[in-house]
Amino acid sequence: MRTSKNKDKPLILFFVMAFGLAWILMSLPVAQHYGLLAEELPLELLLIIGSWVPNIAAFIVIGFVIKRKGGVKNLLLGWTKWKMHPGWYFLAFSPVLFGFIVIGLYSVIYSYSPSTGLFAEPAEFLGLLVLITITGAMGEELGWRGFALPRLQLKMSALKASVILGILWSLWHLPLWFAGLGFETIPFWAYMLIGISFSILITAACNSTNGSLVAASLFHLFLNVSVNMIENEAMPLLSAVFVLAAVIAVVLFSKEKLSRVKTLPIDNENQTWIQTT
Repeated sequence: MRTSKNKDKPLILFFVMAFGLAWILMSLPVAQHYGLLAEELPLELLLIIGSWVPNIAAFIVIGFVIKRKGGVKNLLLGWTKWKMHPGWYFLAFSPVLFGFIVIGLYSVIYSYSPSTGLFAEPAEFLGLLVLITITGAMGEELGWRGFALPRLQLKMSALKASVILGILWSLWHLPLWFAGLGFETIPFWAYMLIGISFSILITAACNSTNGSLVAASLFHLFLNVSVNMIENEAMPLLSAVFVLAAVIAVVLFSKEKLSRVKTLPIDNENQTWIQTT
């Protein structure tokens, strides 16, 4: 019989690899920014590869630590769970609505629009949409929500698991603040509040849709759209809107499950989302 410590090992290894591999990659643009590397780096390629590290870490742990036959395939099946209540598709799109709310509020309060004009140039927006789809939206969620979230929820309440995962997710991005990519003008506390709130909302969606990574990936995609549609100085206000949305979700659903389902769709033995035909 496996001990609790042994059951925790795959999750611990996942987080160690997710952080270690990504931070090693991100050390290159950081070193370049501080003049320690003379040659220009392919930053977009590094960002794409780095963004896929959580998924890669999950694949490695499943294939070489857990060694469960069909484990990677079952993880990928989370992207096939399209059948869900339309309300969850609306929730996935809600970060864009939050962005418009922030633009409106900021304009009223400061008589200045923080809009970046993201939607003004369709070609540029389409290019950005492709980039953020193949990076954060698809590159991370198999790891964070497909692998880590169900395992964390078997150890603690859904709310606590969401907060921990939100904090870790935010810290995972920390090297970007030292790479000269513009992130340094975003207050990190605001970014972390967005990360935690975002994590709570995604948990509610996953727990209510049988672990649909479609919902998680779309939410991540539109979060990135919302962050890109407003100037960095308006991020604290965006974080306030996200926190309010997360508080509403906790009030509407129980903090234990962040969902109205009777039983969370998690396979206790395999510590994975339950697969349905």
